[in-house]
Amino acid sequence: MNKKELREKTLSLLNQMDKKEHKRRSIALSNQLFEKKEWQEAAVIGVTMSRFPEVDTAFIIEKAFMDQKIVAIPETIYPERSMQFRQYKEGDLLTKKKLGLKEPKEDAKLIPKDEIDLLIVPGVVYNDSGYRIGFGGGFYDRYLETYPNKTIFTLL
Repeated sequence: MNKKELREKTLSLLNQMDKKEHKRRSIALSNQLFEKKEWQEAAVIGVTMSRFPEVDTAFIIEKAFMDQKIVAIPETIYPERSMQFRQYKEGDLLTKKKLGLKEPKEDAKLIPKDEIDLLIVPGVVYNDSGYRIGFGGGFYDRYLETYPNKTIFTLL
């Protein structure tokens, strides 16, 4: 099975997941994250504004605010298919872009890569060696090429 087929098969299965089960798994994964040393030591967290069937990052963002961490969310840049992170503050208005993801407004403060202590990377499926297959846009793959700090990968 090639990458595209594996992604499609996995997304199909995830999309069939019961909403209550999805929420339960998202909370459980978030709680595991909060116990990690990387989370506890990070002052700036990079995280996407998720959409079903991704891990619900609302719990992560809420906890980051409670822990007085700075939250940075990605802004996609076309046609380069790249991204950068901007600060998200509780209650900030967001915009929807090409892929339908909620993103920061262009006037939100830009957070340089080296200032993001921990980047939470979404993924669809991973192999036994930890190779990540994302959603197919390559945005995170390109960003990670030069990202210097710690990462944690998410998967339901």
